[in-house]
Amino acid sequence: MNKLRQSLPLFLASLLAAAALSSCTEGNLSRLRNARTGAIGIGPTGEFPSGHALSHSKPDSPEEQQVHLAVQRGVERALDDSRAFHYVPFAQMQQVPSHLNPFIERAEVKKFAAATRLDAVVRVWVTPDCKRQSVTIGFLAHVRSGKVVASDLATSHGPVPPLKNPTARASLPTWEKTAYEATKKALAKVRG
Repeated sequence: MNKLRQSLPLFLASLLAAAALSSCTEGNLSRLRNARTGAIGIGPTGEFPSGHALSHSKPDSPEEQQVHLAVQRGVERALDDSRAFHYVPFAQMQQVPSHLNPFIERAEVKKFAAATRLDAVVRVWVTPDCKRQSVTIGFLAHVRSGKVVASDLATSHGPVPPLKNPTARASLPTWEKTAYEATKKALAKVRG
């Protein structure tokens, strides 16, 4: 019974995040043109916006950790290549929250944007799937006030034929490219 009580808030938070995404799976990044934009959640966070960890996305080994880092590089490269905004690299961010609580997300975005002098914040979550050799990326784009202006979700599949050893060092460039393509797909849907 205790496990049910503990998992109920996470389940409800996930439903809230899904509802927010489904109601705002459109939007337009045109209002962020040249806006100084940073990102939260890039990397091996393996979390939805609710902060709920995805069991299959947590790196179990150093090799899987390297896959997550390659995916992070691909996402960052795609954000940097976007013409929708001026992306400030993750390494230059200050006071980055590890994840956003969906119940106070707007306030946390405002605080983070003010601390780092950003005009917009993109909340990114990324899930590499070593078995399917795919990368799923989702994002919520917030203006400085915390208001969501766009969101989307996209999946990009890896190479055909599949990699023989998806966690091998030689596979890392493929993971980076797959993450880049998934991010570009998601951004393109909202003119980013």
